[in-house]
Amino acid sequence: MADKKEPDARNDGSKPPADETSLADLDQRIQSARKTAKWIRPEPEKETATSRPSDMGVALRLSSELVAGVLVGAGIGWGFDRLFGTSPIGLILFLGLGTVAGVRNVLRATREFDKSLKSDAAKQDQSGQAPDDKR
Repeated sequence: MADKKEPDARNDGSKPPADETSLADLDQRIQSARKTAKWIRPEPEKETATSRPSDMGVALRLSSELVAGVLVGAGIGWGFDRLFGTSPIGLILFLGLGTVAGVRNVLRATREFDKSLKSDAAKQDQSGQAPDDKR
């Protein structure tokens, strides 16, 4: 077993400075408090998105959905043209398919956003009143 050294003695026999003595005393008090106390660490609360996304965020998401569909379709069409040697046919065909896919993604995202707005319990209009409170 290791011998615990007193905080008031050093290896060379000299007395430690006051700072080291107070730190050693503090360490002993912390260790004894940890042994005797039964602390229950509270779990952090789960953060939920209670507010709706900003209009700028919605606009960026919708525009990126559309642009991504068009670019992916154009890339696939260009790749097929290079692979099979069919000059603009693949690019035109897959550019159209990519545009359709992008529009469908935008419509799907808009529906999801609309559902999340309708499901909010505290619906309010611009004046801060619930729709039922109109007088």
